[in-house]
Amino acid sequence: MNNSLFSNPKRVTQLLWSAAGILFFIAVFHSTSLGSSSKEWVSSNVPSVLTSSGSRASLRDYMRHAEASWERTVQQRHELIAKDWGTIDKLPLYAAHTGETYFRTPYTVWDFTPASYGCPHDIQRVGRMGDGGKWVCGMSLYESLPASRPCVIYSFGVRDESSFENEMLSRTNCRVWAYDFSVVDFGTQVEEKNRDRATFMQAGIAGTTDTKKTPPFYSIADLMKMNGHDYIDILKMDIEFAEFESMDGLSRDFPLAEGKDLPIGQLMIEIHLFAHKISAQTYLQWWERLEARGLRPAWTEPNLLAVTMNVNGDKDPNMAEYTLINVHDRRNVLLQ
Repeated sequence: MNNSLFSNPKRVTQLLWSAAGILFFIAVFHSTSLGSSSKEWVSSNVPSVLTSSGSRASLRDYMRHAEASWERTVQQRHELIAKDWGTIDKLPLYAAHTGETYFRTPYTVWDFTPASYGCPHDIQRVGRMGDGGKWVCGMSLYESLPASRPCVIYSFGVRDESSFENEMLSRTNCRVWAYDFSVVDFGTQVEEKNRDRATFMQAGIAGTTDTKKTPPFYSIADLMKMNGHDYIDILKMDIEFAEFESMDGLSRDFPLAEGKDLPIGQLMIEIHLFAHKISAQTYLQWWERLEARGLRPAWTEPNLLAVTMNVNGDKDPNMAEYTLINVHDRRNVLLQ
């Protein structure tokens, strides 16, 4: 018997960490059905249609490979946490603040949620460069939708910057419903020619509705009921930390246990990880709840204004933009 392995305690420890991480990943993956359900759904629901040139893989093939890439990211996430921290509650948001910590843990929590799925179509930036613009997966598909096919966009958090909303109105036949408790109307960017397809209400977004507040706050599901909608093609969200309770509320109102899909095609969201308000554990558990509902990250970019403007007083990269597509959504334009 070769005893060289057991003569190196450090090597034994590394192997034990790796084994623990793999077992933890398998348990989580099985319990939430993050992987198998998505593969089965793609196989049975996504069309296998080649592009007009015939040179590109079918949408079904793309999604199968993209799902495998995303699954690998989930596995790496759990393995690295197990190896470096043992349990997720010990993981900090920003592990590398000094040269010493860099060589030991050269990452931030954002590295655990990369855009590992990608977009199966074109991806375009819509709205102004810098803060306010968003990356839209499959923009050309929304542009080609006929007027007879309703296209619904919800925009949460507009402040005085509505270049995204105006460009979507100008380039598509979609209608926009926007909400912000801090202002009384869209920004001046919304042109008069687009006003008939743009609706604004001074209101906040929350996990549950509270009309006693002034302005009132609404859950996403209750806003949909108010507007007579059962589906949102594009949900854009920049609501300064309220994204966590709002998306959890949407998931509760459309429970997976009852066989309900999240009624959104894609989500463009700015995530705010302000110190002393949220931990890495809370963020990653929330993120995995989104993943369990079929949301996959197609694009991400940091909002470095958090650093240059010292938004939270700590110079940490507290904000990042994500575009996620819903791969479990039978009505998603991106999957037709």
